Amino acid sequence: MYAIVDIETTGGYAARNRICEIAIILHDGEKVVKEYQSLINPEKHIPPQLSAIHGINDQMVEEAPKFYEEAKTIHELLEGNIFVAHSVNFDYSFVKAAFQDLGYDLKLKKLCTVRLSRKIFPGLKSYSLGNICENRGIKINDRHRAFGDAIATAELFTQLVQHDEDEVIGKSLKKNASIANVPENLDRQVYEKLPETAGVYYFLNAKNQIIYVGKAKNIKKRVSSHFGGSKSEVAKQAFQSQIYHVDYYLTGNELVALLHESHEIRKNWPKYNRAQKNNNPGYSIHLYEDRQGYKRLQLGRKQAGMQSLMRFPNHASGFSFLNEVSKKLKICPKFAGIQSSPGACFDYSLNLCEGACAGKESIAKHNEKIEAFIDYCKAEKSDYLLMGEGRTHDEKAFIMVEEGFYRGFGFYNQEESIEQWEDFRNYLIQYPDHPEIYKILSSEHATKNYRKVKKEAFLKRKESV
Repeated sequence: MYAIVDIETTGGYAARNRICEIAIILHDGEKVVKEYQSLINPEKHIPPQLSAIHGINDQMVEEAPKFYEEAKTIHELLEGNIFVAHSVNFDYSFVKAAFQDLGYDLKLKKLCTVRLSRKIFPGLKSYSLGNICENRGIKINDRHRAFGDAIATAELFTQLVQHDEDEVIGKSLKKNASIANVPENLDRQVYEKLPETAGVYYFLNAKNQIIYVGKAKNIKKRVSSHFGGSKSEVAKQAFQSQIYHVDYYLTGNELVALLHESHEIRKNWPKYNRAQKNNNPGYSIHLYEDRQGYKRLQLGRKQAGMQSLMRFPNHASGFSFLNEVSKKLKICPKFAGIQSSPGACFDYSLNLCEGACAGKESIAKHNEKIEAFIDYCKAEKSDYLLMGEGRTHDEKAFIMVEEGFYRGFGFYNQEESIEQWEDFRNYLIQYPDHPEIYKILSSEHATKNYRKVKKEAFLKRKESV
């Protein structure tokens, strides 16, 4: 038996809202066999904007039974039957929440007439109840009231059964719970065909716009995790209702997926991505020369036109590097940009500074230290590749960094000959550099399974061969 359900509510999600009307139509697969409807006192205010839609106000439900008073009747109609609704997750979440308030955990098989209609009646521009009923010649009496919509859904269900030549309904009931929870606007076949390998996935809305980007070791498993759990949270409910398609990009390994995800989030600015949605330019150690000829260092935001010696994702990491190296090279902390004072630095009074800030250290000697600092930065910015698994058994993936700048990533077949460093460029997919990328590449956790190949070592090995 199929229990076709429609409800009207005080709001759009079950966590903080209640049912104010419910209708249940029992259907044996061929015809309607029983009808039930009732207003429900939600024991809370019905907002005017909701009343404007379904026409139910506080006065109408004041004398209506509370849910617990109708719970036994509703339970008898639902228990052992298949819960059917148009956008089933919405109705089911409210009914389940109402029973949970009474200490009962409702567990029923579900069918969604939106999803079934997409399979059995393909090609419609919209699968809203109003549109599909108009298309199928079904008249809806008392639209947006529970009984009127439930009766229309029951007639739609009758037609779905009659036209189900591919046994879509039976197959849907056999699907496991995780697949059954796929959002109603998403074609189930799209989900079923998702790869179980590493990559980046995209959720798209009805206008084919990207609304979320994610990365995964296993795309299908990670995508399914977005659809599990309770549907009662307003954010999750709104999010899932906008998912109409899932696209993906295979990367072969998680590190490349991390890098590509970061780029795609900044490029597309998806509505539901929070992390990495910033244009933070990061911090750099800049080099400049004062009027006396002393070369100085300054840690600050990355700026066009200033010579950048080293880049950092945040101020703390930049300051730590600058402080450590300048002390090692005995560079005046004032001229290193660590201290600021009108006269000599604080370290000079402690005999820890050789006096560039007090005019006691020659320009030539001080500038030699700065050149040593520059050389130290160059050594830190050596050209290298990070080598990892590709998208197939015969493929390798690589990430290229040159002069401290991320150049991109690429894939090549292991049978192909890589003789020169420049050969990698034939397979390189170039991407813009960004502080977030530097943060990923400097993470030991993110890069632990990848082999680092420095350019110098690569060239020496080739020369020896």
